[in-house]
Amino acid sequence: MPTLIAMFLTSGLFQWTPLNCWHDDVDINTGCVRHTRYLLFCKIADHTDETWLSSAIKESKTAPDWRRVNTFSPGVRHSPRYRFHGAIQQIRTLELAGETIRFEPNARRKVADILLRLWQNGESYLDADEFVENVAQTAIALQDGGAPAFREADVPAGKQN
Repeated sequence: MPTLIAMFLTSGLFQWTPLNCWHDDVDINTGCVRHTRYLLFCKIADHTDETWLSSAIKESKTAPDWRRVNTFSPGVRHSPRYRFHGAIQQIRTLELAGETIRFEPNARRKVADILLRLWQNGESYLDADEFVENVAQTAIALQDGGAPAFREADVPAGKQN
């Protein structure tokens, strides 16, 4: 019987349900990422990670506004397409840009503020795609040009909503 239960839970038959799944969420006020794990409709794990984005901003005085990014289940290699489906990848792109060239604190804070505003105003990660790409391209160009750092004046303008 335990083998049958284990096969049932890992089958993906009830994919993306709290029967056996894990969620990734992003707080659109801070850029923190939360990971939640469910098994048999019970939350068994929940932890929040700081990110390149969240560590750039000063302490937020607003309540978290968690938005679903991904949901995964055993045996299922894709997630439903949520409105913030690409948000964690956008954070990772900025983190990689920060590994390419050092960001001055004011520049990093400005990038974080613009990205968070784009997420909040656009109610999706899509409005921020162009901005994140421009930041990454600017970081590469600055590094290739021998600049010592990514300065606040180098931050590209964000799309106006």
